[in-house]
Amino acid sequence: MEHTTQFSVRYLTEESVPIRDIISSLQAVEMAVNETARLLPLFIDGLQVQRVQLKVREVAQESPLREFFAIGLFMAFQEDLERDVPLMITDATGLVISDRFDSVVTVLALIVVFYGAGALKDFVFGHGDGAAKAQLDGLITELAVDIGKPESVIRAKLADRYREKTLLRRVANVASRFFAPSKRQDSAPVEVNGRHFDRDVVRDVPAEYLVEDAAEERPSRSYSDVPIELHAQDRDHAGRGWAAVIGGVSDLRLRMKLMDDVSSIDLWNQNHVRGDVTVVYEKVGSDLIPKEVHLHRVTGTGI
Repeated sequence: MEHTTQFSVRYLTEESVPIRDIISSLQAVEMAVNETARLLPLFIDGLQVQRVQLKVREVAQESPLREFFAIGLFMAFQEDLERDVPLMITDATGLVISDRFDSVVTVLALIVVFYGAGALKDFVFGHGDGAAKAQLDGLITELAVDIGKPESVIRAKLADRYREKTLLRRVANVASRFFAPSKRQDSAPVEVNGRHFDRDVVRDVPAEYLVEDAAEERPSRSYSDVPIELHAQDRDHAGRGWAAVIGGVSDLRLRMKLMDDVSSIDLWNQNHVRGDVTVVYEKVGSDLIPKEVHLHRVTGTGI
């Protein structure tokens, strides 16, 4: 059977959104939808998702930013269960009942986003509590009603799914990318299929971070558009002779390497710039100590 769910995201921004943030949000929706397809069989007994197809119907960049998608799900139920799930399918046509199933898909996609927000906060700050966590709790309660399963079962299945750090990092990055258009405009509210998430919720998500899938021996984290205070410069050598303090990340002076897309000319004689960086850490016991920074892109000059 095939079912299409309409999926719309509105970022209630007051100004136009940079292309790179639109790309980030599109990537996040794709990642969240693919993850939703993997979660559906965990929560709906007998359901098999054979294929998922995401189509972008419209992107309107002017304020507010609007993105419209069509999620195509190609599914099958186990034959012996079809007669036992009349609320989810119709015997005559085999089509999923739209309103009920659309709600399940929307809620699951948002659970992916907000589960990722909690993971992101835990990676960055060491805890996941706050307004975003409250949203996740509410979504889990709603899903429990929709699918007729206890919240405890849903939470257990989510914990089992994301027990591996690789998958947890993946959903953390979904949250970071999803909220990128709002974060640069004073945490502008977001609406998903008519569900409103206010400024306090968006502000609670540290979406300027990306968590890298780096080897555990040298963990790393990526930060977008952060202030960089230059403390040493060598125009002729990108691989050495540079040092900087990365605002909001560490007060330590770190050795800095300029990556391929950065020219030393962009930095020469500058005291402060902004840029996209990756910070490489060293594990000391249970602590992560920043040791080196890689500058990928200069986004501006000055404080």
